[in-house]
Order: sequence, then C-alpha cells, then structure tokens
Amino acid sequence: MTAADADWLDLRVPVDDAAKQQSLHLLDHAVRVLAPASAVAAPASADAAPTDALSPGAAPPDGDHEPLLVIDIGAGTGNSAQWFDDRLRERMPGRELDWVLIDADQASLDQAVRTMPKASAICAQISELPAITADLLNTAVAGTAGSPASGNGESGAPRLLLTCSAVLDVLTRSDLETISDTLVRFRGIGLFLLSITGGWTLDPAHPHDTILNDAFTAHQHRDGRLGCDAPEALARLAADREATITSGQSPWLLHAPHDHEFLTRFLSERIDAAIGASPHLAQTGRDWLSARRSRLRTGLSVRVDHADLLIDASGTHRP
Repeated sequence: MTAADADWLDLRVPVDDAAKQQSLHLLDHAVRVLAPASAVAAPASADAAPTDALSPGAAPPDGDHEPLLVIDIGAGTGNSAQWFDDRLRERMPGRELDWVLIDADQASLDQAVRTMPKASAICAQISELPAITADLLNTAVAGTAGSPASGNGESGAPRLLLTCSAVLDVLTRSDLETISDTLVRFRGIGLFLLSITGGWTLDPAHPHDTILNDAFTAHQHRDGRLGCDAPEALARLAADREATITSGQSPWLLHAPHDHEFLTRFLSERIDAAIGASPHLAQTGRDWLSARRSRLRTGLSVRVDHADLLIDASGTHRP
C-alpha cells in the first residue's frame, strides 16, 4: 500500500460519498448477516436504503449486543472508516463496534485517529492481517470459556467485518490472497467499495480518451499491482473458498462546471499517471488535458466506473 496525498483524500470525500449511495444495499446485506434481523434498526438518515428491521433506536434483544470487530484496510486518513462507522451505527444501535485502522503509512494513521479518536491504529502491511486479526479476536475473548476466537460469534467472540474503499487496485495478488484467507479463517464479512474497473466515459468524447485511459490502466498495474483486475480476482479467490459473493457498482458521476475543482485535480493526476507509464504520450497527454480543462468552463460530464464487493465467508469451513 502506498499513501495518497491527504488533501486529495479530503477533496474526494463528497464525490466518494455520493457514489457510495449506490453501495448501501450491500451494506444493508452485510448488516443482516452480521446480526439477527430483529437486532437491526431501520436507518434513520436520508441516504438509507430500506431494511426489514425495527424502528430507529429500538433496543436489540438480549444477547444481540455481540461486539463487532471492524478492520479498515488501507485506512488512509480515516475518511472511509468514518463513512462506514456512521452508517453501521445507524443500522446497529447498541452494537459495540471495535474499530481498527490498518495502513502502511504512519502519517496517514496519525490523521486517521484524529478523525476517529475511538479507533485503534496499526501501521502494518497487508501480509500481517491474519496475525493481527487473530490477536485482536483472541484478546477480545481472553478469559471467556470455549475455544479460541473464530470470528463467528462462538464463545462470545466478536464477529469480523473487513472494509476498505478505493484500495483493492493498489494491492498485489498476494495481498488479495491474504484478505481472502483472513475472511475464510475467521468466517468474516468483507465489504470492499469503490474499486476502479478501468472504465470511464467522457462527454463530449475526445479522440485520445481511450489511448490515455489505456496508459493509466498500465500505470495501475505497475510493480505487481492488480489495478482494475483486483475486484474480479478477489471475488474468484473468495468464491474458490466457498464464500458467497455479491457485487455492485458505485460510479463517480461528475459534471462541470459544478465539479470544476475536483475534475481539475482528477484529470491532472490521471494524465500524470498515464504519462508516467507511457512517456511517449507526454505531448498527447498535455494537449488532451488542455482541451479538457477548457471544457470545464463550458460543460463536461465524466463517469468513472467502480466495482463493489460483499464477501460473506461466515458459512465457510475453516482451513
């Protein structure tokens, strides 16, 4: 994992949040798996999707206060985890949510714990995820009767939810195998949102849209990263372990001049990445960017496709 600029992460918050409106059905699905239907409250916010649930704020029945361990992978500055936390608490009132933020960049985590002061932060690589998860689950049930924590609610153990947003594309196949193995080993749920798929559509079109997008896609595959192939690869890995996969889409839908500031930064960074992968396209990229910037004043629509994944390994057999 590599750290993204904090100002870029902040700039994309409203754009990401708008896109994740289309991810709420997966979040609701995850909540129904993680708790009995009678323990789930109907979300009270305007962005909420309907669920078969109690009224907002209703107390769950005795025994349904089982704590939930939530690990956000590639947490960055904490914006994604905060989004998940707000919406989980709306849907699971009274449920103890124990948040752990994992990232390889300590500076980002320092900011993340200011965003979510009750969360724990661990600076670590994805390869350390299984050991970290085991330690957290076993610590949570220390002193209770029964077998070591499996993450499936046995012996008072917390249930396990892994989350991330816009992270899978920077991971390697080994990283994805580690995530899949962790979910299966601890019978957890994974909710992974806003993973790029390689598709974008600009209106009006430009002759160089495709070649520059191809160069950007090549950049996303550098150093063994799976880029836009990551969502499908993770789904296959988990399905091979008998996990249940549910997918969705959460595209960015951007329009200038309304999204002028965001599009200015987004298009510039896309071209920088494309040129980094294909230096021979430097002049083509600069000309394209100049033409696109001129459209930001007169009108430009951009759709950037993303895939969402819900992985339910709660019914799998432990290895």
